[in-house]
Amino acid sequence: MYSFEGDYRRKPQQNLSGASRRDEKAVLLQHAQLERLKREQQRKKHVAALKIQAYVRSFIIRKLVCAQKRREFDEAQQVTGRRNLTLEELVPYLRKLLFFYNHALDANRLIWILQHFLKHQKEIKLKSVNSLQWLWRLRWILRISMQYNIQALPDGAYSMAIPLRVLEVFTTREDTERILRENSYRHLESIFVYLIKHNYFEQLRKLLDEKVPPMLEVSSVAPTPISKCLLDMIKRPLDLISYLDRNENFAILMLQELCRSIFCPGLSDPIRMFVIPALAEYKDFPYVQLISCINRSNLVATINLLYCVLSLESNQISSCKSEDALRNYLQVLASLTSTIMPLIAEQTMKQADDSDNDESNTNVSDQQQTNVTRSLEMLNEQQRVSGILSAVDRFWDPAALLQPLCELCHHLLIIDKLAVHKYKLLYTLAFKPMFLKHLWTTLLSVCQISLFGGATPLLQIISRGIALSAEDTDRIVPLLAVFCSLFSLLIATLHDTEFFVEHSSAEETSDSGRQQQHQQQQQAIPFTTSELVVLSSHLKGVCLGLVELAFPDTRPTVRDDYKNAVLGPASTVQSRHDTQIWTHLFKVTVGLLRQLHTRDLRRQFCPDGHWIASNVMIPIDKPEDFAFRRRRLRGYVPFQSLRAFTREELEEGPPLSAKEVRTLTLLREIPFVVPFNNRVVVFQSLIYKDKAEQQGEVPHFMLPAIQISVRRNYLYEDAFEKLSPENEPELRMKMRVQLVNTAGLEEAGVDGGGLFREFLSELLKTCFDPNRGFFKLTKDNMLYPNPTVQLLFDDFPKHYYFIGRILGKALYENLLVELPFAEFFLSKIVGRQSDVDVHHLASLDPIMYRNLLYLKSYKGDVADLGLDFTVLSDELGERRVDELKPSGANIPVTNHNRIEYIHLMADYKLNKQIRAQCYAFKQGIGSVVPLDWLQMFNNKELQVLISGAQIPVDVNDLMLHTNYTGGYASDHPTITAFWKIVNEFNDQQKGQLLKFVTSCSRPPLLGFKELDPPFCIQHAGIVDRLPTSSTCMNLLKLPEFPDEKTLREKLLYAIQAGAGFELS
Repeated sequence: MYSFEGDYRRKPQQNLSGASRRDEKAVLLQHAQLERLKREQQRKKHVAALKIQAYVRSFIIRKLVCAQKRREFDEAQQVTGRRNLTLEELVPYLRKLLFFYNHALDANRLIWILQHFLKHQKEIKLKSVNSLQWLWRLRWILRISMQYNIQALPDGAYSMAIPLRVLEVFTTREDTERILRENSYRHLESIFVYLIKHNYFEQLRKLLDEKVPPMLEVSSVAPTPISKCLLDMIKRPLDLISYLDRNENFAILMLQELCRSIFCPGLSDPIRMFVIPALAEYKDFPYVQLISCINRSNLVATINLLYCVLSLESNQISSCKSEDALRNYLQVLASLTSTIMPLIAEQTMKQADDSDNDESNTNVSDQQQTNVTRSLEMLNEQQRVSGILSAVDRFWDPAALLQPLCELCHHLLIIDKLAVHKYKLLYTLAFKPMFLKHLWTTLLSVCQISLFGGATPLLQIISRGIALSAEDTDRIVPLLAVFCSLFSLLIATLHDTEFFVEHSSAEETSDSGRQQQHQQQQQAIPFTTSELVVLSSHLKGVCLGLVELAFPDTRPTVRDDYKNAVLGPASTVQSRHDTQIWTHLFKVTVGLLRQLHTRDLRRQFCPDGHWIASNVMIPIDKPEDFAFRRRRLRGYVPFQSLRAFTREELEEGPPLSAKEVRTLTLLREIPFVVPFNNRVVVFQSLIYKDKAEQQGEVPHFMLPAIQISVRRNYLYEDAFEKLSPENEPELRMKMRVQLVNTAGLEEAGVDGGGLFREFLSELLKTCFDPNRGFFKLTKDNMLYPNPTVQLLFDDFPKHYYFIGRILGKALYENLLVELPFAEFFLSKIVGRQSDVDVHHLASLDPIMYRNLLYLKSYKGDVADLGLDFTVLSDELGERRVDELKPSGANIPVTNHNRIEYIHLMADYKLNKQIRAQCYAFKQGIGSVVPLDWLQMFNNKELQVLISGAQIPVDVNDLMLHTNYTGGYASDHPTITAFWKIVNEFNDQQKGQLLKFVTSCSRPPLLGFKELDPPFCIQHAGIVDRLPTSSTCMNLLKLPEFPDEKTLREKLLYAIQAGAGFELS
């Protein structure tokens, strides 16, 4: 076919490019190709036109034939009238109807046929068994009867009674079984397979949503007869599963469509409030087959399906006798609970982006959140948890059940940060030692499948910082995350006597296997101390590897925001989900490693050097290049690509390298893998850099400084007033002090640093003096905040803030002061959380600690002791009763609640009484020395930072870093005799000498080269007098004595006199 457009003459074609023989061939070829394309296009148009014509002709013919058949149907129906037709007479009508049926035109004709079907139901059933033609007719009639009901919903002009009755009659098992006997099940199977393939459940779902009236509460009783009819139609194919147990294909088809049409989509009120409860009470519901079908099929996992699976369970799993059913059940729950995690990741993403402009997504999220909440509540029901655990105990096979059980627990842990305390399944498994033992053994045995060489354990691969495939991640991450979370919960509840156990070896027992297993079940912890050493070593390696994985050397070149725009929001949710999984693993692994390290600090069970990672290198050779600020790490999120930096962040310095970020992460999260001396170097280098900015040297000579004048007799009062945050908000600046004597006159001299150091030392002494009332002494003479300070000072938080600032200033100025702090108090300072647990009570009140331990292991009836949830406090001679919990005076302590009493009592003593004091003190220190820097150290190391290490004085090191003035030199006879005498001193005398000169008996942490100002010996003349010192300048004024004996006597007398901090 060719189109005529009015042009009947050929127009001449002109080429103005000029005559070119070289281009003529290319032009001809191009012209020929265009002509071929035009002819091909015309041919395709011709074929398409023929198809359209054929379709139109066939449509017109069909319309004509259908109209003719309808006329024949109506004429024959008029001739018949109201006479009952036989089945043979009904066949022509049925054939015509099946040919031309259209609901809009033939609804009444269908009803007329269905009425006759009901009259001949027995005959039709018999014929459909023996005749494939009649079977096809019956299935077709049932299908269009279902469609009739759906199409009749919008207008309501047609009655649904007869079509529903036909469906009910020809699908009921009882009547069909009575008529067809042994052929009834196969007959019904054929009918339901046909109907299910033609959206049987989907159409029932529409009828239920429309015909079930609104319900006020959940009920399994049908509110109307039609509701009961529709529910029965759902149950009928379910009945056949038990009778056709050998036909798995029918069960899979039926249950898949049931899930796809009713359980997976959004749950309407009729489904949620009526259908699901009714099916849950249906005793013949094939729940085990449903779980198996979901596990084996490719159904899309949804939160709605999780809700339905949990609602329909009815305690069938706990009573099942099949291990396969339990495994399928756990796998299904693990798979379905995974659908909640992307929802949590999406909500996190929305909160981070503050995107609240999409109302439809918000509505969907609200509906999903309701289903999530209810599903998690059902997962946490005691009966369900007990059923799962009893079934697991009955069919314990680590290889088959451990993986799905851990996946389920892992999903719960990611969904809720406090899941291990909220969900009964988790905290019950945490106190099953054999489960934890099996879990750890399995973790060590999970290997990477390799075609070359031996298999490598996945824990070892993570320790090397090598990324895992998705399959290996799914195999190892749930197991490791669950183990770390549950074991952390277990050891947090154990006392040292329960934690440190030694299991008897298998060789020392008869019938060793069962006895050892029984012994481990009786013990609170499933590992011996030697096994804990190996375990902690593995965890240390995993943590180091996770840090490398979190901040790889090469970051993706494609940023997340660009990936979002190209791949859509689904990729972002998945990326956030993966980040969530790995971040959670890092968090719980580091948390468990910290707990084991803290336990080792309190009572060592690991060998020396066990926690140090030799492969971690800290740049101590160039400490000035080291940066440790929390704000510098804001742009570096673990397991995520870099985000765009703001201008303010770029002004702080260039972006950190991957190695620097990893180093900072290690120092923040697990600093104990770095040697203590290296961390001290880092700490002092950080202070040095900060001091250069705040105090300045020659380039910043005119920087402001703090100038104060204080009276010696009122040192604390004047300092508290003049160094308050209102008067001096920045205490890191250089400080110059003018002392006023008792006569009210200014002391002679200019503060070059020595007066300030003397002032700071004296001020710290009076701050922490127990007689002042801010601090008390434990029975071991250790300092801690006074719990009753509020009776002495109304504004006590300001005082603790001030004292914290002064101690921070001492750390900032590298001034050692001998202040023995209680361990629990230091733990509050360096801890990420200010509250400490019951294990620290021994450092506060050893007697109460022992009494609480006795109460915990008391064999008799605790109620006989007459205790209640109150504590008696003695405040300045007045006794007061405080309740440990609401109405605690009326709650007796019994065997069931004594653990709660122990923890509440310890919390009261360690935290509640001194919470405000510790918070203000901690804030005061942090205003001078960032708490991030101090958190590189544990409580014992912080005590060393404050007071120095309890190590012998290295006289040779002191000699190398001593200056001489006033005529002395290193080869002067008096100096030679002096060092000879000092070398002969015992450790106590060396410490007394050091305290006499520097006010601290302990040497600097990194040697005397760090002593500021340096140790100096000044010539004090040739007189018979005692040596004196200026502790503010670390200056020893040593007279020139005639002989070594006199020097020894005078020096020992001076250093042992305890003269204090007088100036000479």
